[in-house]
Amino acid sequence: MLDFTLIRNILIIALSSSIISTSLIQRLKEGTKSKKFMLLKSFIISMTIGICFSISFSNIDLINSLWVGLISFIGADAIYKSFEDKIFASFSSIENVIFIERGAKN
Repeated sequence: MLDFTLIRNILIIALSSSIISTSLIQRLKEGTKSKKFMLLKSFIISMTIGICFSISFSNIDLINSLWVGLISFIGADAIYKSFEDKIFASFSSIENVIFIERGAKN
C-alpha cells in the first residue's frame, strides 16, 4: 500500500526547495550569456538543493531526498496542485500547524 503521508511530505518539501532552486536558476540564466547546457545545470541545481534542503530540514532519508530533488526539478508546484484535492487535504486546510512565537523585543 502507498504511504500517502510520506508522499505528501516529500511533495511539500519539494515545493519548498523548488522555490529556492527556481530563483537560483533564474539568477543563473540572467547572469550567463551562454544558454548551452542550461537544462543540465538546472537539473544539477534542483537535485543539489532538493537533497540538501530535505536532509537539513526534515527527517527523511537519502533515497527520499533524491525524490525531493527530482520532483523539485520537474515542478513541485504543478505536481502538488494536481494531487492536492484528489489524494490529500489541501495545504491551506491542514490544521496541525505549529506557530512559533518570537520573544518580545526590548
